[in-house]
Amino acid sequence: MAALVQLKSKARPEAFLPVSLAEARARGWEQLDVVLVNGDAYVDHATFGVPLIGRLLAARGFKVGIVSQPRWDEKSGLADFMACGKPRLFFGVSSGNMDSMVNHYTASRKRRPTDAYTPGAAPGKRPDYATAVYARRLKKAFPDAPVIIGGVEASLRRLAHYDYWSDRVRHSILIDCPADLLVYGMGERPILEIAARLAAGEDICGINDVRGTAVRFKDGDSLRALVGERDREEVRLPSYEEIVADKKVYAEFSRLYHLEHNPDNARILTQPHGGQWVYLNPPAPPPSTEMLDAEYELPFTRLPHPMYGGAKIPAWEQIRFSVTIMRGCAAGCSFCCITEHQGRDVASRSEASVLREIESLRELPGWTGIVSDIGGATANMWQMVCTDEEWHKVCRRASCVYPTVCEKFGTDHAPLLSLMKKARELPGVKRAFVASGVRYDLAFADEKHGDEYIRELIANHVGGHLKIAPEHISPGVVKVMKKPGKEMFVRFKELFEKYSAEAGKEQYLIPYFISGHPGCEVKDMVELSDYLAENGWRPQQVQDFTPTPMTLATDMYYSGYHPNTGKPVHVPRGADEKAMQRALLQPHLPPYRELARKARRMAGAADKPPRRKVSRRGPQRVQPSDSFQS
Repeated sequence: MAALVQLKSKARPEAFLPVSLAEARARGWEQLDVVLVNGDAYVDHATFGVPLIGRLLAARGFKVGIVSQPRWDEKSGLADFMACGKPRLFFGVSSGNMDSMVNHYTASRKRRPTDAYTPGAAPGKRPDYATAVYARRLKKAFPDAPVIIGGVEASLRRLAHYDYWSDRVRHSILIDCPADLLVYGMGERPILEIAARLAAGEDICGINDVRGTAVRFKDGDSLRALVGERDREEVRLPSYEEIVADKKVYAEFSRLYHLEHNPDNARILTQPHGGQWVYLNPPAPPPSTEMLDAEYELPFTRLPHPMYGGAKIPAWEQIRFSVTIMRGCAAGCSFCCITEHQGRDVASRSEASVLREIESLRELPGWTGIVSDIGGATANMWQMVCTDEEWHKVCRRASCVYPTVCEKFGTDHAPLLSLMKKARELPGVKRAFVASGVRYDLAFADEKHGDEYIRELIANHVGGHLKIAPEHISPGVVKVMKKPGKEMFVRFKELFEKYSAEAGKEQYLIPYFISGHPGCEVKDMVELSDYLAENGWRPQQVQDFTPTPMTLATDMYYSGYHPNTGKPVHVPRGADEKAMQRALLQPHLPPYRELARKARRMAGAADKPPRRKVSRRGPQRVQPSDSFQS
């Protein structure tokens, strides 16, 4: 009964951060210190960025309110943006957990019919380029209130960038909207420092030296006088006008900014935009284990706000019983924006904190004893960091695992094995699954515990399906992607089959493959299509390459050059070639059969792929997935 009363109290509005000035005043607050404007529905869960920042600020004593999915059109006026009043310190703005354009459009630039971060999956509850739109509306409502933008959309658009949806190079988002400051990366350290300095009386215009932030200066201002002497060298990037005029210069611009990811040695970046400059401070250090533990154990209700009346929010349904154990990804895959936003240094929670959170799931409504995921950006990178601090201080590798796993990168899976075993043995836990992606090359690099980890994963933590991301099998393509080759995937597939059989379980791999990636020609897709046919795999859903801001692959797509080598790269750009590449992943479907045959003839291959290999275990299948390529 006590637990039931606790759950009912958590569902009441007062258990959440206030969503209006009236709610704030009911708590005795005449004015909020910070108001966060969010493109997602308000779900009070640590995997939703804005509520996490809100809880973190509240834990430091700040009075915080949240405005979620405000109406932004002229007909609706500014009422939603004024719901929490003018904050004493600043407005914080985010498009939500996704870039709004990725949220809205498919790889073929068609409007998505649903939005997983909205009640009832209703589309159209946020604008295109939401961060900039929200910032403009706030400045119209409160011209003198500081506006700080952050989240994944601002983070990946902090410099000039190619925008796939408008098919042009756009300015830094700081040039295109009236924000006073941009926070990039996950943002905890920068936002806490900014809030503390504003609370101490500093003016927003003078806060230009915070790690993990970018600021805008007028060309007439003296940059050096404004920022003072700094302990890092400055790198002047090619100007916006230069990278628009010359695609080879754009590729060089990409090479330069991708070097500056390591918080230990990243330099300050400056980029002219006509009459203005963008000044990018070095990345903030990743949060410590102690800081992450404290964040994820803040008093989240883990529930959507009751104002939605119980309407389903698909993104929350997917993660409501999952537990995040780490942040960041050391892989640096060419097409992935995770490392560009979360960083390449892995930050991990402690085992004790993770186990406490799993135990707390028992208090949630709907709990059945199933932990849906113990993971993060990459499930088996937990506690994997550079083992040599001095080496890390000077390292500029873009990836700790490609082209080979760095000898300095710790790959010991023993701590993770301990966590997984303890998690599934907790009282009330029936199963503890791993649904996040797994890097099998890391497991193979761990000669001592890697095989034991794979066995434990497959025997006890697979819910019938395991996500895996080879992305391609052609040597030239995986080299451009910065992914391990076909041989490693085949080796893992064989172990998956072996350990599934030993456990007496019928389980399936869900391998993700991408079509249309830079460096991929039709002949490469024929090679992949033949491999799928030989193994009896028929993907029900596939991933078309979607160029997202700031990734290396996107810069190749736009420029036609590989930024790291300066050499031309084949880019599947035309609609016909992109359609043929996609058809080769699904030649078994009637709409794609003739197009797949045409593609095969173009590549000089037989009209039909080879027959499937006979397997004692019967046909292998790739189960359908609702995931999309980030």
